[in-house]
Amino acid sequence: MSEQDEKPLASTPAIKNSKRLFFALWPDDVVVKKIKQHVLKHVMDCQGKIVKQHNWHITLAYFGSADADTQSCLEAHAEKITAQPFELNLTKCGFWQRPKVAWLAPADIPDALQQLVHELQHEITACGFTIEERDYSPHLTLVRKAKSTPALEKVSPIKMKVSSFCLVESKTYPDGAEYKVIKQWEL
Repeated sequence: MSEQDEKPLASTPAIKNSKRLFFALWPDDVVVKKIKQHVLKHVMDCQGKIVKQHNWHITLAYFGSADADTQSCLEAHAEKITAQPFELNLTKCGFWQRPKVAWLAPADIPDALQQLVHELQHEITACGFTIEERDYSPHLTLVRKAKSTPALEKVSPIKMKVSSFCLVESKTYPDGAEYKVIKQWEL
């Protein structure tokens, strides 16, 4: 897997009175509990800032700044998604040096996830989204400003059943980002 950074997958200029929006998969309480029990203790040695568990997600498409009309456009086009439910097996931990991020990810990307990302990105181009050139690399960020690789590289599979995706707003505060699910769609 190539080094990734937490840059938007689309370039959109800042818009006055706007929200920073992205589409994501949100883990349920069972997945969060398993990550806390089996993974989190192994990434704490990265000596960075642990991401708050209520912010854990897997980004599908980062839109960036959006006004109310653009948000409505994104929501309307998300309604058109016809992807099927699937299961992700979160099985590996890693570290990207440049953004200083420790993460948890699937070793294999299911075709259904690739289809969902492709469909979603294609649909929201009508709203001004520009598809990123790099390959999609699903991951759940656990540590920001990490200084080293997690002690654990492979993880016993944590099964994440995916039956929905959501539109999320990102707000930045002095103590870090907070994410709020705005709307959710069933697959």
